[in-house]
Amino acid sequence: MPEGAHGSTRVAKMMQAVMKLRPTFTEKPARALAAAGGLLLIGVVAILLQMRGGGGASAARARQFFTVDDGKTWFADDASKLPPFDKEGKQAVRAYVYRSGKGKEFVNHLERFTPDARQAIESANLNQTAKGSPKNLAAIQGAYTAGRELKRPGDAKWVTAANFRDAARITSINSPDGAADADPVDP
Repeated sequence: MPEGAHGSTRVAKMMQAVMKLRPTFTEKPARALAAAGGLLLIGVVAILLQMRGGGGASAARARQFFTVDDGKTWFADDASKLPPFDKEGKQAVRAYVYRSGKGKEFVNHLERFTPDARQAIESANLNQTAKGSPKNLAAIQGAYTAGRELKRPGDAKWVTAANFRDAARITSINSPDGAADADPVDP
C-alpha cells in the first residue's frame, strides 16, 4: 500500500459516514440543530475546562507564562490563576511567549482581566453545578470578551478584547528579529 494511502482511506470512510447523515439532517432540521448545539456545548465546556486548568492528570501540570516587568522576563505559574495577581509585591499578567524561526524567544502580547471580569469568572467557578460546568456561561463569555485586556510589551495603553480590530492587531505575531514565522512556547 503506498505511503499515506491508509490515511486517505480512513478520511474517505469518514466522509461517507457524514454523507449518510446529510439526508437525515436535510429532512429533519431539528435534529441537525440539536447536533450542532450539542457539539457547540461540548466545545465551550472543553475550552472552559482548559482555561480553568481542569481535566485530571493534566491539571497538575497546566501552566502558563506570566510577567511582572512588561514582558522583559517571564515565569511559568499555575494556569488557573487569573491575571493580574500579586507575585512578590508586583502585579503579574499573562505573557504569550513565542519562538521565532531564528530561535529567539519573545513575549508577543500581554493579557489581564478587569476587576469586574475577574469577579464574574471567579464567582462562576465557585457556583458550578454538580457536574462541574459553570451555571452562567453567558457571564463567563462576557467577562472573557469585554473584561479581558491586551497590549504589546512597551505599549502604555491596554485594549479591551471586545475591540476586535485592535485586539487582532495586538495578538498577531510580530517577531522582533524579523523572522517570518514563530511558534508558541509551552512552559
